[in-house]
Amino acid sequence: MRLATLDGFLEVPDGKSMVLIGPPGSGKTVLCQNILCEALRKDLSCMHVLTQTPPQETVENMRLLGMDAPPPNRFIIVDLYSWVLGETVSGSYSVSNLSDMAGVNVVLSSAADALGGRSLVIFDTISTLVSYNSEDLTVRFLRSHLARMKKLCNTGFYAVEEGIQTESFYNSLRLLFDGVLELKLTENDGKLKRFIRVHSLKGFNHDTAWRRFKIVNRVFQLSSEGGKEMC
Repeated sequence: MRLATLDGFLEVPDGKSMVLIGPPGSGKTVLCQNILCEALRKDLSCMHVLTQTPPQETVENMRLLGMDAPPPNRFIIVDLYSWVLGETVSGSYSVSNLSDMAGVNVVLSSAADALGGRSLVIFDTISTLVSYNSEDLTVRFLRSHLARMKKLCNTGFYAVEEGIQTESFYNSLRLLFDGVLELKLTENDGKLKRFIRVHSLKGFNHDTAWRRFKIVNRVFQLSSEGGKEMC
């Protein structure tokens, strides 16, 4: 089975994980939320890992996308954000310190096990982990975590900020993940334009052309203006 998403732009086979690489403001978080809500509408079980957005804000954004009350047995939020604010973190799927990567791994594995196999994992964003851990430790954590997700045949989308970490770190991510989605921003006449492309998807043919997209009321829309931009 393949997860078709983002206005028909992308199909990802079961058990494959994609990394979304783009600069701040390019639309990674909105894309993640669109993929999440689309999957829930298709009755998929979903795990949303938050490192830079409060759970309450995420739930509100989901409401704006028409997802008012996701079934609790099919939707888990893993809160890796609240402790940064110094708030008391409670619940089965939260951590009290992002520097404890072993603890993070346990929480993510527990949430994945609770949902069962063939679920969707949205992780926004990997970059926060590197703020509290070395790049090398983060890569080792991801290698272990992704192996666990693949064993469960979970599909994943993992956002990361471009231009913050070393090029070696980004190259390691390209090797770890089954596919790479790239996003970029351009500016013409004072107007920002967003583009997306499938940089790679191991074992599958794909179009590498840049496609322009818009975000209208937090909804991802492929733009008919300008069509494709060949790289």
